[in-house]
Amino acid sequence: MGRKVDSSFPIWRLTMKSVSLRFKLIAGGVLIPAVILGGLFVVFYRTEKDRVLNAYIDQSRVLARTVESARQEMEDKWALGLFNAGMVKHYAEAGERDKVLAAVPVVSAWNSAMRKAREGGYTFKVPKFQPRNPKNQPDELEARALKALKQGQKEYVEIDPQNNAVHYFRPVVLTEVCLKCHGDPATAETLWGNKDGLDPTGSKMENWKVGEIHGAFEIIHSLDAADAQLAGILLMGGGIMFAALVAFAVLIGLFSSRAVINPLRSVVAMLEGMQTGQLDRRLNLKRNDEIGRLGKALDTFAASLQDEILTAFDRLASGDFTFKARGLIREPLEKANRSLNLLLGQVQTAGREIATASNDVSRSSQALSDGATESAASLEKINASMQELANQTKQNAENANAANDLSSRARKAAESGAEQMTEMVAAMDEINESGRSISNIIKVIDEIAFQTNLLALNAAVEAARAGTAGKGFAVVAEEVRNLAGRSARAARETAEMIESTVAKTERGTEIADRTSASLEEIVSGISKASDLVAEIAQASSEQAQGISQITSGLNQIDQVTQKNTNSAESSAAAAEELSGQAAQLQEMLASFKLENGLGVES
Repeated sequence: MGRKVDSSFPIWRLTMKSVSLRFKLIAGGVLIPAVILGGLFVVFYRTEKDRVLNAYIDQSRVLARTVESARQEMEDKWALGLFNAGMVKHYAEAGERDKVLAAVPVVSAWNSAMRKAREGGYTFKVPKFQPRNPKNQPDELEARALKALKQGQKEYVEIDPQNNAVHYFRPVVLTEVCLKCHGDPATAETLWGNKDGLDPTGSKMENWKVGEIHGAFEIIHSLDAADAQLAGILLMGGGIMFAALVAFAVLIGLFSSRAVINPLRSVVAMLEGMQTGQLDRRLNLKRNDEIGRLGKALDTFAASLQDEILTAFDRLASGDFTFKARGLIREPLEKANRSLNLLLGQVQTAGREIATASNDVSRSSQALSDGATESAASLEKINASMQELANQTKQNAENANAANDLSSRARKAAESGAEQMTEMVAAMDEINESGRSISNIIKVIDEIAFQTNLLALNAAVEAARAGTAGKGFAVVAEEVRNLAGRSARAARETAEMIESTVAKTERGTEIADRTSASLEEIVSGISKASDLVAEIAQASSEQAQGISQITSGLNQIDQVTQKNTNSAESSAAAAEELSGQAAQLQEMLASFKLENGLGVES
């Protein structure tokens, strides 16, 4: 945000503070004469304007008096009898209106004034209230003048700004001669030979009186020519003044640059150089005025300051912080020395503490490094054991899966044997039924014996497939086959063997029932064993996955331990290096000479 400027603060002060000194000197050197000359120009303009105006008024006054004198001269001629009413009447009766008007004193007077108006550079008019000639009807300005004259003023002057002209009015006072045409209408018969109250021009007589004022001589002078002449004079004078001011400004600029600005610039450059540490610059002004004395004082000040600062820094560079400076830098140097004494003392204490701490850190880091190395070795052993365990668990899972497959096949074989045993029981039931049917026993026995022999053979094959669990079933199957053979022989031998065969068949049926029940129990056991093997296989697989995750975690721990080992070794090395640097710092600080005996000679 911009800075808010107080509205009551003069803007010109802010502007003057921001401009250069040369501009101020030139502006001050030129502005004052310019203001004076400008004032003189204004006085000259007004004086010249008044002079020209008064000259026109005087000229108009002289002209008006001349016209008034010509009028009086004509009236004197009337008094001498050179003009009379009879003569004017004769001119009127003869129709010679020009001669009638030429005999009128006031008309003769203004005609003489108008004759030289163009040559004299003026305009002559005769404004009048109730004029016989409409051209003489007064305008607003002329009406004001006539009213002022009727109130007793001897003359009236007014400047018309619209037309840039000066109007001069002199009253026309009625005399006895004037009343011959403007007097009592009753005298018209005596003077002019008519009873209508008309004068020789045929106009009605107004019955005016001697001394009345109804009109005035008006002389108008245009001010355009005078103003143009005055403007030319002012323009020429302004040009001369401007040229003089420019020349004066150039002289002031040259003088100020040589005598003031350039020396001040050197002073500013020197002070700015001192601000940045350049203390070897000198002005060497060979002058005896104020600026010369200022330059010499600054040179002396800079030399003294340079000597003090160089001396102080030499002592400080040598490690002597007990040095007492003089002059300008004494107080800040004493503060700096006190601060440095305190700071270096604290640094010495901190250096000793850092050295002790770095030794402790070095020992701790070394111990941490050794422990991390041992931990890494132990983790490697654990990792190897876990890897071996993972392999064994994986092998167990594979074996369990294989056992699960074998159990599934055994369960299917047992279920098939149970079904066949059920069929065999049904067949033996049929044999029993057939044994009871004596009528068809011989034929049926051959067929039953043959079928029984086949069933026994199949049962023996299935029992062989069942392995150990099927041994008993194989024996039974063999017995059944023998029985079938004997049944066949019995069928071929005699009918007496039927009863024995039926008995044996019943016995075989009972054995088959027991065998079927045993097979059902075997199928149930095999199913349970298959389920247990499947659970073992799944658990082994999950254990293998868990061991794999543990192995991965141990690998990560091993990596972190390795990093910790490296970090501990780096910390130990850094601590040893820091301890060496702290020792070097102690040696360096011992070379400083401090107050209160803090420094120790190296």
